[in-house]
Amino acid sequence: MTQVASKNSLPDLIEEYMQAYFEANPVMASSWLGLHHYDGRLPDLSRDSFEKRVAALKDLQSRVEQLPDPGDKDSHFDRELLLRSIRDELFATEDIRGHENNPMFYANLLDVSAYIKRDYAPLTERLDKLVQHLAQIPAVLEAAKQHLETALAKPVLETSIGMYEGLISYYEHDVTASVARANSPDLTARFEAAREKAVAAIRDFIQLLTGRLPQAHFNFAIGAEKYRKMLASSELVDLPVEKVLEVGERNLADNLRELREVCERIRPGATVHEIMLEVSKHHPTPESLVPDTRNKLEEVRQFLIDHKIVTVPSEVRCQVQETPPFMRWAFAFMDPPGPFETVATEAFYYLTPVEPEWPDQQKEEWLTKFDYYTLQDVSVHEAYPGHYLHFLHTQLVPQPLRKMVGAYSFVEGYAHYTEQMMLEEGYASEDLRYKVGQLLEALLRNCRYIASVKMHTQGMTVDEAARFLMENAFMEETPARSEAVRGTFDPGYLNYTLGKLLLLKLREDYKAEKGASFNLQEFHDRVLAYGAPPIPLLRAVLLEHDNGEIL
Repeated sequence: MTQVASKNSLPDLIEEYMQAYFEANPVMASSWLGLHHYDGRLPDLSRDSFEKRVAALKDLQSRVEQLPDPGDKDSHFDRELLLRSIRDELFATEDIRGHENNPMFYANLLDVSAYIKRDYAPLTERLDKLVQHLAQIPAVLEAAKQHLETALAKPVLETSIGMYEGLISYYEHDVTASVARANSPDLTARFEAAREKAVAAIRDFIQLLTGRLPQAHFNFAIGAEKYRKMLASSELVDLPVEKVLEVGERNLADNLRELREVCERIRPGATVHEIMLEVSKHHPTPESLVPDTRNKLEEVRQFLIDHKIVTVPSEVRCQVQETPPFMRWAFAFMDPPGPFETVATEAFYYLTPVEPEWPDQQKEEWLTKFDYYTLQDVSVHEAYPGHYLHFLHTQLVPQPLRKMVGAYSFVEGYAHYTEQMMLEEGYASEDLRYKVGQLLEALLRNCRYIASVKMHTQGMTVDEAARFLMENAFMEETPARSEAVRGTFDPGYLNYTLGKLLLLKLREDYKAEKGASFNLQEFHDRVLAYGAPPIPLLRAVLLEHDNGEIL
């Protein structure tokens, strides 16, 4: 007789969670995960919907917690991954409450770039869904007005106003140009009507936010209790905040010492700033930026294969291109498809070029950001063996929940870890300037880590955080302040360094267990075979004897 699985079995509960998540977050399901039957849908943002979602999550959590111990490591992993996802969503809704204190919560729902940047369906079909999306924007912003507190933190308020102003420009220029490509009078007319109402709603919302600036405050800190809960629920790092800070400060000191030693070896007596200036002069031309980067990626990819660093599971390359005009918010980034995308599976490594109308001095200043040594470090992070290779491995993960879940500390921590790991394995070891590029990126992430902890648990101000970044990451004032402001509403940006340190500790413990049989490629392949889970969860799967010391 065939045994019918209980509706409270682990696979059923995973399926229940995933389907409910997609229904509650259709924009995430469509734009980020590649589930296009959610195209054109926006979430229910009523107070009742938030309350029902919280109640449903708590009921599901109770049922998962009541499951008997699965026994085998893989099932235990999936049970804990499900619980982590539930607790993380509850924390975001009940504790962080972005829908009440962060206007950017709603801006993320207004992004329609997914409909035009990937050819997963005929253009007219995608634009039809885009028009449906735009038509719902006034309702989204009406809900935002109802939810948002009157007094908001000034850094997030000012950043949000700039983001919404950018959305108007994006709708009126880039999106309009994409619709024109369809050459459909009916579609164009419907789009223009929806765009006009959406833009009017955004302008009205900007006016409301601007009117709240006199009441804005600097009480952005989530506090030590919530900070610890954030790390415990999202990253499964259940440690005292003081311990977390101590680890970060020690790593910052180590990297500062090593950078000064490297600079001294490059030119005795030179300061870090002098070496940075020398390094910045070696950069591509506007015309060679993309081809130079593409050629370097091939070199790095082959190094991975020749030195057996990690399996490269596909011959498909990411496409190195200039960033489309409507996506030029960063100077370089990876844009892979969603893990469930089946048609438009291309991944793009975007490099933001100089603008033709810029004066020569501005062009030169921009290109110094792409010095060959920093650019190589960024390419390792974004492509091989960082985000793009991680994406290739995630495509092979058979379990849907593992494909879907992405812990901040793994996604960014793994990519950041590869920057250091590649130099340790001998890549570009002939030129110490590559080490300078890697260490400067590491120091930026160190400073994010420490600023995040101190701003949210010890009262560090934005001004103090900016000075800290200038002094310890050797940044100019404008980018340092931008990084400090980001930390006020993204306390999780400590996860670049946190994830890297968690992986280094896991590798150390795994190597100690394996002894002479340790194989770096096998370690990396096993790590990537589970998607992007919280790294402490991997310890129970990869280690025979986990002593619980994660850092």
